[in-house]
Amino acid sequence: MRFNRKASVYHEKADIQKVVADWSSEWIECDCGGLRALELGAGTGLFTKHLALRGFKSLLATDQSKRMLEEGKKRLPMVEWHVLDAWRCETFLVDRIYASSLLQWALNPAAILENWRNALEPEGRVLVCLFVAGSLGEFVKERPDFSALVWRSEAEWLGFFRDAGFEISRNEARDDIISYASSREALRAIHDVGAVGERRMSTGELRRFLNDCDLRFKNRFELSWKTLRIECVKR
Repeated sequence: MRFNRKASVYHEKADIQKVVADWSSEWIECDCGGLRALELGAGTGLFTKHLALRGFKSLLATDQSKRMLEEGKKRLPMVEWHVLDAWRCETFLVDRIYASSLLQWALNPAAILENWRNALEPEGRVLVCLFVAGSLGEFVKERPDFSALVWRSEAEWLGFFRDAGFEISRNEARDDIISYASSREALRAIHDVGAVGERRMSTGELRRFLNDCDLRFKNRFELSWKTLRIECVKR
């Protein structure tokens, strides 16, 4: 992934990430006084800005990318920011863990969620939103190897949380479609936020693939996103 490289433009380019961060924020408690919170993969603060309004006893926004943190600090200087590996989550105990548009990148969700659970006080809560199977469908259906991600279903993710020892309080999915002038513009938008893995197609293959996409979607290219928000409790 190239999030560090794209940090300076991420905040302006991350359209779908802004949408789902706002959506997920609807489930943050209104009064969080007395609670200690940890945000993982905070990036430039798309979700952090909502947390900053809730009056936490302490709020720590973290990311593995130093440049992302620098951008976040510029926008929300009142928040405490630290470099932290979200997957290992080696930190003090907290009452709340939040993560927006992060968990879909996990290679080993079971182990990661166990780490998150260990970082929570008893009765602590996790609130996440993540992209699930159905996202980028216009690309992935034609070329399953197109995406750098292993796309997992809603049911799979709920199973991971239960297996990690969480009790799921509520969950909800939403579908969004973003329209672009062409498939190339859609791909460029993905690249612009650093969501790029190793190249899986040669330049020629990619050109032919995008041409085929544009033939199937005349006039406009519509790209699908499916997002799941989950709130759960450590019992």
